Amino acid sequence: MKTVDLAIIIPTLNEEKFIGKLLDSIADQTWLPKEIVVIDAFSTDKTEEEVKKRQKQLPQLRFYQIPKYSIGRQRNYGVKKTKSSRILFLDADTALVAKDTLEKYIKETERKNAKLAVADNYPLSDHWKDKAYFASANLSTRVGKFVWPVAVGINLFCTRSVFEGLGGFNERIKVGEDIELVERFAKHGVTYEVLEDPEIYTSVRRLRKEGRIRFVLMMINSFIFNHVYGYRKNPMSKDYEFGKHPPVES
Repeated sequence: MKTVDLAIIIPTLNEEKFIGKLLDSIADQTWLPKEIVVIDAFSTDKTEEEVKKRQKQLPQLRFYQIPKYSIGRQRNYGVKKTKSSRILFLDADTALVAKDTLEKYIKETERKNAKLAVADNYPLSDHWKDKAYFASANLSTRVGKFVWPVAVGINLFCTRSVFEGLGGFNERIKVGEDIELVERFAKHGVTYEVLEDPEIYTSVRRLRKEGRIRFVLMMINSFIFNHVYGYRKNPMSKDYEFGKHPPVES
């Protein structure tokens, strides 16, 4: 296995059902990251236990805890605890299904000299409606690159120099911090690349919890509210709690 100059940053809050699967999928990769950091917001479940029991298998894995405030603060904290020149943010309920996912990710970012990049997201579900939703979301990301830069933090790649130079995530934003970062970076001339080769798989728990149609409407409303009221004053943030999702996929 090859170890590459990459730090994977994973924020968590009550993710015992998912974090182990993600870490196991990282351990199975053909290319391994130099650093893996989990930043936990003092989970009350067995998230910490699930992470620490995999540190022997992944000696580059570190676990930190900070008080719950925002995902942006957890991600920024993770960056400060790493040194790699390249950073990949992953949500805790993602999985690298193909063993060469990281290899493809890094090779394509190198080939495109990407400073900011995202890969297509796919559902950990065989239901055609879930697949249709993610296909639509991926298309929106690709079209948005040329019209209105939009990308979500399910997976998000950035070089350290660009991330630190432009201030990282706005820690005071509770909803849409990932979209705000992409928009702000774009204003400074950083174009994000939508990668063709790697595929990132993610849980459909949010779709299950809210219902597909309601979830889509929530995302649209949140996007509108962010630009009407501003990211920090989005009224939807009052009801948003990081990690508050059902633990099952069915």
